[in-house]
Amino acid sequence: MRNQFKFIIIIALLVAILVTHLFTGTFSLTWTDLLNILTNQASADVRLVLFEFRMPRILVVLVCGAALALSGLILQVISKNPLADPGIIGVNAGSGFGVVLFITFISGSMSQHLYALPLMSFVGGLLTVLIIFFLSFIGGAFKSNIFILIGIATAMGVTGFVYVFTSVFDETQMEMLNRYFAGNIWGDRWPFVYISVPYILIISLFVFFRIREMGMLNLDDEMLTGFGMNVNKEKIILIVLSAMLSSLAVSVCGAISFIGLIAPHISRMLFGQNMKILFFSSLLIGSVLLTAADLLGKLILAPAIIPTGIVVALIGGPYFLWLLMRARQI
Repeated sequence: MRNQFKFIIIIALLVAILVTHLFTGTFSLTWTDLLNILTNQASADVRLVLFEFRMPRILVVLVCGAALALSGLILQVISKNPLADPGIIGVNAGSGFGVVLFITFISGSMSQHLYALPLMSFVGGLLTVLIIFFLSFIGGAFKSNIFILIGIATAMGVTGFVYVFTSVFDETQMEMLNRYFAGNIWGDRWPFVYISVPYILIISLFVFFRIREMGMLNLDDEMLTGFGMNVNKEKIILIVLSAMLSSLAVSVCGAISFIGLIAPHISRMLFGQNMKILFFSSLLIGSVLLTAADLLGKLILAPAIIPTGIVVALIGGPYFLWLLMRARQI
């Protein structure tokens, strides 16, 4: 099947998921409601549900899914490891530690500190990944073979600090933290769209301008150095962009893993190794995966809602094991 048709199928699937997401929920919408909105005849309830609840959440999961997928693609290119994922190498743990620090020293409700919580989460995730990256430099060169191991070890250490702080949390504070670690998309209002989506789009554009370098990083580092590329500089730039993407995404979506692992892998299976095609296909597939998981979480046990992160884990866990078994057989 030609790549154009594959893209059309993925886009059609994404549109179908978004439309279903838009119309389903505790307050169901119909095509008539949509027509009334377009003709400015919709009721106040319909406008409230569509514009204040459904649309911002859809935008958040759409863009954050793409961000996690692109972050995972970058990490896999840098580490030359197809099992690299922002969650596996410590982004979620670092962002969670930022949330813990927020609860401990700032506290209060999310509405009282609307921008402080995602900022603390973002800084925590970014710093954790940067620490892991610089620990992976030995003798002045980045060692991709230990990058994942250091990430896992650092994530475990940071998680230990999280548990130390949570030992003195009260019930309200624990509920707030559990919402984050369960991948409950709490940043589903317009202010969170404004503080996350534009920056994710800008960073993604910067990544697009480095597609040529990403494609070359599949080659041996010594060979690239011989071609005149400053390999360490390119990896530092890309790891910072990757950390910013994933940290921004989890700061509003909670601790969601596996999207960065699964989306690039599916993209390679469908489209091969062309980096420009991988860039766009990973973005689309990441959006499909996260929006589909959010939709399933809303529908499976309706009216109860399963946190999106749990749905992703139920899908991503077995997929990760399958990848490990497949790698073992090769």
